[in-house]
Amino acid sequence: MKKKRQKDQISSVAPDYRDARVGDVAVSTAGHDAGLLLVVVAGIDDKYVLVADGKHRKLIAPKKKQMQHLSILTKLSKEDKEKLMAREVNDSFLRKKLSSLDLAGFT
Repeated sequence: MKKKRQKDQISSVAPDYRDARVGDVAVSTAGHDAGLLLVVVAGIDDKYVLVADGKHRKLIAPKKKQMQHLSILTKLSKEDKEKLMAREVNDSFLRKKLSSLDLAGFT
């Protein structure tokens, strides 16, 4: 008799908006969103984070992503990171920040 796979326990963990990785700008290296520039908006644990870009993935419904499927390129400024941690930003803010970065191959 096969054992049923238990539901992933990660979904029950509350996101940590004060995580040190918040504000990291990364490119997705795997999945349907491979090649997209994303901003880490919250940490879940040491393996998973929540990411958004303001266009394909909104702040209201960020994507849960494994850190191994992200390649960190840079970080947002300290002021922008503080705004993101305080959740005082919107999707337009993310779009503007990502478009203003000088990342020639990824914009």
